[in-house]
Amino acid sequence: MDASMKVLQRVPLFRGINENDFPHLLNCINAKKKSYARNEFIFLSGDIPTAIGIVLDGRVQIIKEDVFGNRVILNDLGAGAVFGESFVCGGSFSLTVSVQATEDSSILLCPFKQIMHICPNACEFHNTLVQNMVVMVSQHNIKLLEQLEVTTKHSLREKILAYLAQLAQEQDSATVNSPLGRVDLADYLGVDRSSLTRELKRMQDEHILQFDKNIYTLLNTGI
Repeated sequence: MDASMKVLQRVPLFRGINENDFPHLLNCINAKKKSYARNEFIFLSGDIPTAIGIVLDGRVQIIKEDVFGNRVILNDLGAGAVFGESFVCGGSFSLTVSVQATEDSSILLCPFKQIMHICPNACEFHNTLVQNMVVMVSQHNIKLLEQLEVTTKHSLREKILAYLAQLAQEQDSATVNSPLGRVDLADYLGVDRSSLTRELKRMQDEHILQFDKNIYTLLNTGI
């Protein structure tokens, strides 16, 4: 686990816990590291998860598919990100989404019961874990609201601008690097790729933005 120590240090679940306690902590909560190949599913819709996942390296996406096979990307996560916490905190509920590795990835699976229940050894870090879990679930709900703010816009142009405005705020720059490629961004916005490409070109012609692959610059934003 030494190679992943720097990643674990920035994981919200472990905030405030001394890095020297990590080996004991991971053993206490029975955390297991597992590798997934590109396009392999970590969780499938319909599963009843018992553990939360932490991305140690690689990249994963939270996706939802309807009965017609249409796919929407709900989140795109890199190293240090946590997923599955809202479902395991809610009890024995079936997943309504799937989690898929978009490149070769290493995931740390942490059983929820071991995180939330004080162990017989009364380890000092358990209270911190519980507090951090509550904060994480709250932040997750805020991220969902931010996504709703984007996807509920009426026009495609409004969706694009809302998405890029959020990135600009996060990255504190009018020029942003989107973690989503064109195909994934279309899925995230709930539109087809050709429509997205056409609208981006129109917005560039109208000097609203400039783009080159995944790099976008919002013009006249004041940022």
